[in-house]
Amino acid sequence: MLQVPQLDTIEAVAVGIRTSRYGEVAVASCYHPPGRTILERDIEALLTVGPRVIAIGDFNAKAQDWNSRQLNPSGAALRRFLKNTVDVVAIGPEEPTFDGQGRFAPDVLDIALLKAGSPAETDITSHHEGSSDHNPVLLTMGDPTPQGDIIVKRNTDWANFRAEMQRSTAIPRIETTDDLEAAVVSLETDIRTALERSTTETREVRQANYIGEIPLEAQQLIRDRRAARRRALRSGAPEHRRIANQLSRRVRAALDEHRQETWRRFVESLNPRDNSLWKTQKVLKTSRRPVPPLHGEQGIVHTNRDKAEAFADSLELQCRENQLDDEDEEHTALVERRAMRIGQTPEDEEILLASG
Repeated sequence: MLQVPQLDTIEAVAVGIRTSRYGEVAVASCYHPPGRTILERDIEALLTVGPRVIAIGDFNAKAQDWNSRQLNPSGAALRRFLKNTVDVVAIGPEEPTFDGQGRFAPDVLDIALLKAGSPAETDITSHHEGSSDHNPVLLTMGDPTPQGDIIVKRNTDWANFRAEMQRSTAIPRIETTDDLEAAVVSLETDIRTALERSTTETREVRQANYIGEIPLEAQQLIRDRRAARRRALRSGAPEHRRIANQLSRRVRAALDEHRQETWRRFVESLNPRDNSLWKTQKVLKTSRRPVPPLHGEQGIVHTNRDKAEAFADSLELQCRENQLDDEDEEHTALVERRAMRIGQTPEDEEILLASG
């Protein structure tokens, strides 16, 4: 966490991210309320939290320079600041970050300010997801990795590590604090060296989609849904919103079907001869959390049998008929028996017709 100077019109928190190519980059999450005009001195102070700064958030500063529909006072102030500052640029997504409600039209409110020295390969996009009228914004920095993510797997031979430590570690004579500090440094070096000699490292490419490639039909539905949402946001027409909602339901159904089909293929591929079936059932069995102890009518129960009995007693108590405080169960049973006997007795007398 980085220290942010006192600001009058901007709320911000900042963290430092250490990168191998650009060094430490300060990333600040910002919010400027729409009630007052943003101050240029606040922008300048915000960008001093580090030599390389990326400030991103809802600035409520509108200008066509970063794809907003119109210019407002805060946008004019930010544009003046950028005009007089050569090492800072502002970027905004092409799609609205605010959907708009009522008299407010969709617009770009979330932007990013990049100070010189920040990653040049930077892209910002708006995603029409979630239930809020503010869309999530994704800022991508650095070069893309077409080869995919690399997973580094390390395997340590602990028997070899123990042997390396026994060969290299010697107990020194310690008489002063300097001797103690030197012994600690020597021990750390021995441990690090033994670990490096006993560890093998392999690199694998992480699969982009662990549940399999999404079918082309589902991919096309996702593209159609995004286009329908953009059209509905721009027009606000009920017909366009209805079409977007229909496509959203079709996308969810297609993805659910794809997950079910992927799981079916995975289950069919399990083979008891190569231990894949055993590994899968072990994962499924151990991933279930045990039922905690229950408080039944007999007190706290721990075993599965006692828990089942406690569930049965609870269900029996909930599902039986309500009993009044002054209810006489024996009298009720006597009445029910006599009523059943009367119902089973045939009628001897003929029922006369009623006269008009």
